[in-house]
Amino acid sequence: MEHGNQAPYRARLRGRVAQGQGEGAAFTRLVWARAAFIDQLGIDPFPGTLNLKPEDAKAWAALRATSGSLIRSPNPSFCNARAWQVKIAGRIDGAVVVPEVPGYPKDKIEIIAAVSLRDALGLTDGDLVELSVLARA
Repeated sequence: MEHGNQAPYRARLRGRVAQGQGEGAAFTRLVWARAAFIDQLGIDPFPGTLNLKPEDAKAWAALRATSGSLIRSPNPSFCNARAWQVKIAGRIDGAVVVPEVPGYPKDKIEIIAAVSLRDALGLTDGDLVELSVLARA
């Protein structure tokens, strides 16, 4: 999706690293979810997600109001999700994933990548992370 040194960005988001509930690892390892992330987003996800609290709730709500890529569950007992491709901290390809479940927190940005983002970027709780949301080709 890159064109020379310029990437076609749709939006930029910033958020602070926060603790998750430890459920991301199980979701990213589900066979159908992992296959969808690889096929649709080009990401073989590290087991787990990085959670951010958005700095700008309006910008986050505006992105969530767009369609994103549908990650469809083949099993009705699991939820679908929507995803948007991002560049994390200007360096790492990833995706923001929002599970389509009732009551999913509106102030939570959940990110997948092929690597442990905490390790790769040296992140600790409270650190500020910038996401560049890629425009669809």
